[in-house]
Amino acid sequence: MNINESAVLKTSKEIEISAPLETVWKIQTDINSWPSWQPEISKAKLMGPLEPDSTFVWKSAGFKLNSTIRKVSENSFIGWSGKGFGASAIHTWEFIALENGNTMVRTFESMDGWLVKLLKGMMAKKLHESLDVWLNALKRASEAQ
Repeated sequence: MNINESAVLKTSKEIEISAPLETVWKIQTDINSWPSWQPEISKAKLMGPLEPDSTFVWKSAGFKLNSTIRKVSENSFIGWSGKGFGASAIHTWEFIALENGNTMVRTFESMDGWLVKLLKGMMAKKLHESLDVWLNALKRASEAQ
């Protein structure tokens, strides 16, 4: 699963987390618990098991989003697509165990749609900032375990 390379916005970020892969994976993929550690997410509800075609509804930075899990490889990869008002997105996450016992997390996201085109500059800045917030929150939550 890849992001949409022809989308209006595309970005990627990575972070090294001083925690075992299994810990980082468990925190990131427990969608229902996102609001407990992710400051921009106020609601998150997974409808069904963590597997392809399961859906989840969440609220991030005030926006309600409907997403569908597209691919899951335990302790390795999760990707979903989603839609919100005037926008669609594809978001992927890779998890890599490092030799030092830490975990490298890489995330890629693409966004497209009429609202993204209209507000491209502002939305690009917000997308970059939100991924930084998410990765740093995941790092704090994982390292606190």
